[in-house]
Amino acid sequence: MSDTAIRGIGRRDFLKTAAVGAAAAAAIPTVAAAQQPKRGGVLKHMGLEPPSFDIHATVSYQTQLISSFVHRTLFKFVNGPKYGPSDFTPVPDLALKAEVSKDGRTYTITLRQGVRWENKPPVNGRELVAADVKYSLERAVKKSGYASLLGQVEGVETPDKYTVRVRLADAFAPFLHNLAEAWNGILPREVEDKLGDFKAAESLIGCGPFTLERYEPGVKAVFARNPDYFQKGLPYLDKVEWLFVKDRSTQLSLFRAGQVDIPFYDARIPRSDVGSFKKSNPTYPVAYWDWLAVRSLAMRTDKPPFNDVRVRRALSLAIDRKKWVKEYLEGQGFEDHGPVPAPMREWKLPTKDLGEGARWLEYNPALAKKLLAEAGFPNGFKAKCTHWPGYGPEYVEELELLTFYLKQIGVELQIVNEEYGNYIRGSFLGKYDETTWGPSSIFTEVDGYLYNFLKTGQPNNRSHVSDTKLDVMLDAQRRYIAKSSRKKVIDDIQRHEADQMYYVYTPYPKNLASWTPWVKNYQPKNSFDRGAQLEVVWIEK
Repeated sequence: MSDTAIRGIGRRDFLKTAAVGAAAAAAIPTVAAAQQPKRGGVLKHMGLEPPSFDIHATVSYQTQLISSFVHRTLFKFVNGPKYGPSDFTPVPDLALKAEVSKDGRTYTITLRQGVRWENKPPVNGRELVAADVKYSLERAVKKSGYASLLGQVEGVETPDKYTVRVRLADAFAPFLHNLAEAWNGILPREVEDKLGDFKAAESLIGCGPFTLERYEPGVKAVFARNPDYFQKGLPYLDKVEWLFVKDRSTQLSLFRAGQVDIPFYDARIPRSDVGSFKKSNPTYPVAYWDWLAVRSLAMRTDKPPFNDVRVRRALSLAIDRKKWVKEYLEGQGFEDHGPVPAPMREWKLPTKDLGEGARWLEYNPALAKKLLAEAGFPNGFKAKCTHWPGYGPEYVEELELLTFYLKQIGVELQIVNEEYGNYIRGSFLGKYDETTWGPSSIFTEVDGYLYNFLKTGQPNNRSHVSDTKLDVMLDAQRRYIAKSSRKKVIDDIQRHEADQMYYVYTPYPKNLASWTPWVKNYQPKNSFDRGAQLEVVWIEK
């Protein structure tokens, strides 16, 4: 399998040449220049307070968002309104280029020279070098909940001050792409030596576009422009105030009044408030955009009754997905949104092509009851369902809708609200008793939605899936560098998962976003790299 998978790769540069990558990176400020950007101003952005500031100690998106202001990655994705929310074209960040060996197992990464850490203890403005990358990658492999998304790293070498060589046990198609994710930020070893870890806010010392100026627990984090940032001329903003506002109604009220510029971390506004919002704030942009997270009912498939495929299929058959999208989402959403999110059109297999699995995505409560009876539950059953309600009122309403549908076939979900810290350390990582419902993180590479949630033993495998046939396919799609070969395997994975129904994926809404009209060069982005997103934004008042 491996020899076939890597055949024909050849030696190649990840970005073809450093010149191509550099030109792509330069495109962002060039576009901005054509629109006459203005330097200065304070952007007020609502978000949530992270449970930890250590990107390797938690899978929390809140940690990734805040970390990205000060920590940079080897590569990053293009940002700005010229590019779509899911345009993941990689451009150089701390690295200038990368070369892949003929067997697809060794990556040689050339670093940008002259990048300096912040001029504060314990790094004191020293240059970022290959040893920093080695330390960060090795720490991620050892500690990160997303370590599997780096493949099987056998070793990290530093041939010289500006070169990093990563050796993998096998070819791994998403490797370079995943180096652009916020959880792969490069960290300075001295901070951990001094503080013992990166959990406290004072550990936010990096080389990114912003530096942490002030942290007020429970209130906000203030980031100021980094005067020594290696991207000359960026960022345009003087400061970003990241305001910890939990209540959605308060968020919207502050936003309507113009007291904050961006509501919540993804600029989301509630669908139910769109009409009144357009009347009260007619000059504010309002845009629908595709969000890459998925929402699912995860089940303990290693225990009764969810180890019976008839029960899982019954739960899926209970949901009228067409009506859900048409009436509840007003047509602005996706019926079949998993395991591969619908907006990942290059990888998503249409429902009609799912084979036998397509049957279980239909609305058929009569068949659902029949399957439950065959499985020994003619009168249905009750199951505890954990979740975190803090994602917002619409999220809670959708769980209520799911509960309603399941009740029609005799399955009663007993909802248990969890505190965020317990949820992100527990249910989010599969530590629950019967079922849990909630969103995934967002991944910019399809492997994140497949290997993470379906591979035996993975921490994000919430449904405790253990399927040898599926494991073989999940490993195989990682080794195929050629997209056509990889897609055939990913298609088969989607067919198999739909038939086995290890997760019940609920319809997913398009996001509705807005921001103040004086915020320029902003575009919603399917990425937690908020630092790269906001470094090209300016305020025009």
